[in-house]
Amino acid sequence: MNSQGWIRGIMAKNMETKKFITHVMTCLQREFGVLTDNCISGQYIYISLGQYETMITMFEAKNKQARSAYALDKHILEKLKEEGFEFDVMRSQYIMNCYNIY
Repeated sequence: MNSQGWIRGIMAKNMETKKFITHVMTCLQREFGVLTDNCISGQYIYISLGQYETMITMFEAKNKQARSAYALDKHILEKLKEEGFEFDVMRSQYIMNCYNIY
């Protein structure tokens, strides 16, 4: 695993879920060059990436965060893909990490 993956693993294990979600959204914004937003309302997290929107529960986010360093990113990307967002999984090292492509 490269050093960024190692650092991400430490972040996933030690960050509060709300802060980790904000970090993930910042990564997605940098990767795709579009504005992102997230709104936490009770147990629901509303996420937008450009014109695409989705929702996950805080429970799902915590489980993904606990599972692996990039599981939450991949989950969000898959939900956005269902909404029509398109991208190449070989686009960058970050996206490849999300999809466990080494």
